Amino acid sequence: MLKIHKIISGNLEENCYVIYDSKTLNSMIIDPGENGHQIISEIKKNGFKPEIIINTHGHYDHIFSDDKIRSEFKIPLAIHKNETSMLYDTYKNGSKIFGSPLIIKKPDILFEFEQKVKLSFATFKVIHTPGHTKGSICLLFKNFLITGDTIFAGTIGRTDLYDGNNEEMMKSIFKLKMIKPSNVDIYPGHGQKTNLSNELKYNVYLK
Repeated sequence: MLKIHKIISGNLEENCYVIYDSKTLNSMIIDPGENGHQIISEIKKNGFKPEIIINTHGHYDHIFSDDKIRSEFKIPLAIHKNETSMLYDTYKNGSKIFGSPLIIKKPDILFEFEQKVKLSFATFKVIHTPGHTKGSICLLFKNFLITGDTIFAGTIGRTDLYDGNNEEMMKSIFKLKMIKPSNVDIYPGHGQKTNLSNELKYNVYLK
């Protein structure tokens, strides 16, 4: 059975998720934020066995500890192909603005299309959802959806940063609205957990 362990990190209170199998403790790490030491500590404390890091997009608050964790656990980093330049460019990933220029090493895996990914303990679908950034992705599991900064509880991600596009965001939101069943839980990149059916009812951007 898959479970989700959330670690909130940094001044922007970014949500890093460790998705793990409750029996084997095999796991994946989504968007390791600024508190790399804390993330590593919690992974070791809980006995998680990470197999991969995935970035939903390339803003610094979601990628900050990629290299630290990749080095610690000797695991690959995956990101959408349209997002790779964000890892290397301190202006594009936003780190320069906050006075902490960040450059991440070359990713090991590039997602290109909407595709299914199979790990030793889980299978999920990568959904390309441009809008917040050109290479933003969401990850769809059987009972839940990791949305990065595409959908939040009651709202959606901003489109006024580098590579943001409001028209593309609306197309991505429409794509996510079509997910069945509609009662999947949503785990966003910031803020509280929500549910797709609730967002369809109450989130004005999904109406």
